[in-house]
Amino acid sequence: MIKANYTIFKFYLTSMDFFSEYLSRKYTESSLENTDHYRTVIIQKIVRMFHTLEMLTNECQDGVSVRCVLRGILDNVATYCFIYQRDDENEIMFRHYLYALDGYKTYKQHVIDGIMEKEDDKQHYEEVCNTIIKQLEHLLHSHPCSKRKDENVERIIKHANWKYKSLQNPTPLKYGMIYKQIGFSDNMANYYQHYLPQFAHGLCLSNFPANNIEQIKGVLYESIPLADKFIQAIHQTFHDREMITKFLCSEKVQEFINSMDFRHEDLAEFACALVRKNKTILI
Repeated sequence: MIKANYTIFKFYLTSMDFFSEYLSRKYTESSLENTDHYRTVIIQKIVRMFHTLEMLTNECQDGVSVRCVLRGILDNVATYCFIYQRDDENEIMFRHYLYALDGYKTYKQHVIDGIMEKEDDKQHYEEVCNTIIKQLEHLLHSHPCSKRKDENVERIIKHANWKYKSLQNPTPLKYGMIYKQIGFSDNMANYYQHYLPQFAHGLCLSNFPANNIEQIKGVLYESIPLADKFIQAIHQTFHDREMITKFLCSEKVQEFINSMDFRHEDLAEFACALVRKNKTILI
């Protein structure tokens, strides 16, 4: 068991920065059927959130906001893993289309119809949104998962339910179950599901957290298991050996090693734990 520390966090952040930049240069073509580009956009978003987490810790020392961002990172990483980290390519694409459909339907309902005021803007964005929604619905109805033509599949598509338990059981999974499905223990899932929302939803506990800087840094280190799972998911969803090779020889790695954030003894201990396949982080 190893102790979480800033060197490990910065190593993960350096890795994520490189992978995000590498993938964004490689996958530039945007289309509904191009999951490589879509996944890259999600990865860039999550990496920015990790940087925000670090800024809130070091500059603002805002314990409540740190925990809110941590919960946001968790849900984004969990969603990415749940949709794209699968062996069945057909199911990946089916959930991908549903996920995109859910986003466009939500945007249409809550932004275009809900708060957009200029009629010209509303008409333009509604036409664009409706066109994409129709394209996604067509892709879903012509997908191999829809060949069964049963009520469950139709219900899944109708509600853009990318969190469905199975094609036979369209019940949407709650995030607590998704955390467990992607590999978090019951204790970690309960911590994420019941403790962090206290801060995200303004519940009672958020009114009296200790804002001692060391305790706030402890929250930063709680992101390390998420960073580890996120990086594993990037590797397993892209299978890009060249990305790893270039990372090890990159300027980013050299800059990290030469920086004040690097402590050789901390990273050496962490590397030994990885070799032993013991990725338990002591928070």
